[in-house]
Amino acid sequence: MPRTLKALGALAALAALAPSPAPARNVEAPLAGTVTATTYSSSGAFHGAVDISGGTCGTTNVTTAVFGSLAWNVVINTANTICYANLAIPQNEVRHTFADGFTFRLMHFNPSAASYDRTCDRCNIGKASSPGNPDSDIHLQLDKSGTKDTSWYSGSTTKGEALSLGERVGVLD
Repeated sequence: MPRTLKALGALAALAALAPSPAPARNVEAPLAGTVTATTYSSSGAFHGAVDISGGTCGTTNVTTAVFGSLAWNVVINTANTICYANLAIPQNEVRHTFADGFTFRLMHFNPSAASYDRTCDRCNIGKASSPGNPDSDIHLQLDKSGTKDTSWYSGSTTKGEALSLGERVGVLD
C-alpha cells in the first residue's frame, strides 16, 4: 500500500509539471469598420483570412488585435502612406509566431511612429490604409507552414458585418 501511494504521489507531481495548454486568446477588431472578406474573396477564390475596411486613410490607428501581451515583429516594406489599392507595392506586416508554429499576421496598414517591434497588448502598430477597397483593407490571418487556418474566426464573424473597435473577430486556441 505505501508503494502505491508513493507511485500515485509521483504521478501527481509529474502531472503538475506538465505544461498546461495555452489559453484561448480573443482577436478583436484592430479598427472600427466592415468585414469585406473572410474565407472566400468576392471572386470566389480561397482567401482564408478576415479583411476589415474602415477608418480614415493615414490617420486612424490600427492595433495588433490579439488580447494579451505578445511579442510583435513589424515589417515595413513601404514607408509611403498608401490610400489606394495597389498590390504591386509590398505590404507592411506585423506578426507574432506562437510556440506551436502558428503565425498571426496583420497586413495592409500604413506605417507611423508606432510601427516598431515590441511586446504589447493590443498596441497601435500603424495607420489605416485605403478604406472600402478590398485590396488594401486590414488583413488578419493565421497560418502555419504556408497553410491558412480559418477555424479562429469561423462562426465569429461574417462578410458584411460592421465591427466596433475592440469587438471580437475570433478566438485563437
